[in-house]
Amino acid sequence: MAQQAGGWGDLLSLAFPFIIMIAAFYFFIIMPQQREEKRRKQLIESLKKGDKVVTEAGIIGSVVETKDNLVVLEISPGVRASFMKWAIRGLAEEEKKDGKKG
Repeated sequence: MAQQAGGWGDLLSLAFPFIIMIAAFYFFIIMPQQREEKRRKQLIESLKKGDKVVTEAGIIGSVVETKDNLVVLEISPGVRASFMKWAIRGLAEEEKKDGKKG
């Protein structure tokens, strides 16, 4: 019987590092990714005419029009291009403030 009780203690001491690794993985990888996705979703929903945005491809343009899942950007005077909303990375001002190129 003493051996069985010690067995549970050994099992728990072996499982503890894995539990710590899973918790660290969640707090350092999954939570920040969920936060970023939530921020990006709010940004896409709040896009309005005149916002200066950066696409995933690095194209900078001003929002001219938003439709269901499309956004029309003016990337140069008189040049308009349509993008899927998911292709918008963020506002151009935020990209510059974060120290990223864009």
